[in-house]
Amino acid sequence: MNSRQTVRISPQAEQYPIIIGQSLESEFKTLARSLDVSKVLVVVDRNVAEKQHDLLKTISDAFGDAKIFELAPGEQSKKWDTLKAIIDFAQSHNPDRNTPLFAVGGGVTGDVAGFAASIILRGIPLFHVPTTLLAMVDSAIGGKTGINHETGKNLIGSFYQPKAVFADISTLDTLTDEEFVCGFGEILKYAAISDPVIADILKNRSVKELRENKSQLESIIQRCVKIKSTIVARDTRESGDRAFLNYGHTFAHAMELILGYGTISHGQAVYTGMVAAGYLSEEYGAMLNHEVIQDFAGIMDIDPDLFNFTASDLVEAMKSDKKRKDNNLRFVLLKNYARPYLHEVEEIAHVEEAWNKAVGFFRDQKKKQSANS
Repeated sequence: MNSRQTVRISPQAEQYPIIIGQSLESEFKTLARSLDVSKVLVVVDRNVAEKQHDLLKTISDAFGDAKIFELAPGEQSKKWDTLKAIIDFAQSHNPDRNTPLFAVGGGVTGDVAGFAASIILRGIPLFHVPTTLLAMVDSAIGGKTGINHETGKNLIGSFYQPKAVFADISTLDTLTDEEFVCGFGEILKYAAISDPVIADILKNRSVKELRENKSQLESIIQRCVKIKSTIVARDTRESGDRAFLNYGHTFAHAMELILGYGTISHGQAVYTGMVAAGYLSEEYGAMLNHEVIQDFAGIMDIDPDLFNFTASDLVEAMKSDKKRKDNNLRFVLLKNYARPYLHEVEEIAHVEEAWNKAVGFFRDQKKKQSANS
């Protein structure tokens, strides 16, 4: 039995469903009958297209005429050229404003295809079909779309809500362990800002067990989706509480900018950012049990040798972050777990100290692993 959650976009009534489960053929057929359109546009990661033949066939069979565009995998696709290519592809098939676009894949696909859907004919119906754990728990929900800019991550984009999200957890079977664990970065974010029990559940289970225990995995996804959908319902356009979902991201996005997109996975970057944000929270009075997050360092497999830049370099990169206010850097910090707050940091030395502590932690972890191997 597939589960459903709802994201409410406005206080009035506008909302969309998130369907989580396995074998969603009947869901797509029901959707096709309700839309009654002559064709659909499908944007899919090339790697996903190779691995998810059954999923693409399900969509094609349901709608009869699916026009498929494959994009190159990875963060390098979140750029103007890809956006234009998707728009050109869509326009070549003469869409009208009822022609749906399905974004099939991970966060990159959802972000760039969602942005395209928001501006083609000033907006065509968007449906997310996430195929990574990270996309299922985070990027496919909430309506953020966009591409990267040379000065920073996700700086060009729009808020554009999908009509529905279809998360078929059986698609996660094709992920490598590394790709699967990438989702832990965002999952642990929810543990930090809202539900520490999530960390307890993950800590007591191996990656292999989580992958094989579909009911447990679905339960974790549902918990994360509920947290994000509740926050998004309160703050659709990130003017308040929705900013809490950026815990660890100010550090993460600066890292990704310096290292080059794709050098470190987004999940790894977010995880590293949360370790640093935990130390920064301490600078402002928090007394955190760092083990809640840091216990997952082995699974996240962060290579501290990548951090061959200075704390000052990182702070400089943070200045391009879209979440800054005036000349101050804005961080999501914790008073304790499940008690996030926004703080404008003027004391740059605190940021640099927090980063240096995080790097020191990961270097210590590497030494311990080397000693035990």
